[in-house]
Amino acid sequence: MFFRIIALLVIVSASLHVVWEYAHHTLYTGYEQLSTLPIYLWATVGDVLYTLAAFALASMFKHGIGWVKESAWSDFVGLSALGFFVALYVEYKALALGRWSYLPDMPLIPGFEVALSPILQMAVLLPLTVLLVALIERRLSR
Repeated sequence: MFFRIIALLVIVSASLHVVWEYAHHTLYTGYEQLSTLPIYLWATVGDVLYTLAAFALASMFKHGIGWVKESAWSDFVGLSALGFFVALYVEYKALALGRWSYLPDMPLIPGFEVALSPILQMAVLLPLTVLLVALIERRLSR
């Protein structure tokens, strides 16, 4: 069960994040020098790693990985909040280090002065990933 859940997390997370990253990567600038591979693929790898880390943290609090099969809406609200704070940290750090900047079309969150897109991405796709994995795992366990 452990390896299946982790594999599902990676597959679902990568699938959702690569679509989001591809759709939104044109709102950033300054990252072109980071890689010869398309930046949205590298960003997706990071997103998957953040997803796995958040799931591991939740699993520590829930005393094991099996919580995903009995997950409740409160778990997804908590994951959404965690995703919000993870994205906020990543954006502040990247901006402070000059890793990237935003083009004028990127909407900013007033008061936070970070982009809306990456914050929504983690606040929405993190719990959605775990929800989809939970649904798949419940179906496979029948």
